[in-house]
Amino acid sequence: MGNSIQIERKNLGKKGNYATLILFGLIFLLGFLSIFWDWKSSIAPVACVIITYFLSRKIDLIVHLKWFSFGLIFLALLLSWLLQLSFWMLILQFLALSCILFVISQIKTVRDDHTDIIFSMNADNFSCLYPGSNDYKGYALNPMGYKKYFRTKDIDSIQQDERGLLIVVKGEILRPRELTASEITQILAYFNVEEFNVVEDIPTRDIRQDENELAWVKIVVFGVPVLLGSLSAYFLGDNGGNTVVTIISLLLPFLLIPLLLILVNRWKRRSEKK
Repeated sequence: MGNSIQIERKNLGKKGNYATLILFGLIFLLGFLSIFWDWKSSIAPVACVIITYFLSRKIDLIVHLKWFSFGLIFLALLLSWLLQLSFWMLILQFLALSCILFVISQIKTVRDDHTDIIFSMNADNFSCLYPGSNDYKGYALNPMGYKKYFRTKDIDSIQQDERGLLIVVKGEILRPRELTASEITQILAYFNVEEFNVVEDIPTRDIRQDENELAWVKIVVFGVPVLLGSLSAYFLGDNGGNTVVTIISLLLPFLLIPLLLILVNRWKRRSEKK
């Protein structure tokens, strides 16, 4: 076996940064559009966002999040009473508009270039990007957070199928992510056939069944909330006529997706214990 192998990818982590940027950008866009529905009622939340921006330059709001939340709620109650505004509408608009602060932060992050090691191997250890079957929810946002390390001597088998590379480590089936066909060929060539079993002896049928199940889970977790939010905005929100119901309906998917992810993970754990 050769000395070592290392495969790098430039700015891989930016996928998560771009995803976060798009997410907060869409939420901010909803808040920005809500200003045109009732601009007089939007003056208060816009002013709160401006105050929050200058306040964040003086103190760390994350560290003082509890006190900031109490202050925000008190200010929202006071403004809603003095100006005869809807308390919940003010809070929702503020939360949506304040996403511009996260957008600015993410823009600064994506400008920085860096190189990540997505696969490495030597005689003792190897590492790869492997989110597993229950960790897919965060992989798209932070792929390098799912870099796993294993001992090379624990490899039972390795092969390539139509979906990529498969490695069996102590009976556990791994499918490293982000590898191209030429990189997989390079990895397979790294092994000495006499030392490692580089044959198709992995139960690929079961793997494909699990991966198809994962694909359906993604459709349900992300597709159903978006569909429900759209239908709610169209029918219950009178196609934008009811401002409060429309905004709540459009924000509904962002609230349901984390809840569905938690329920799916609990269901997966219970299934594995049976």
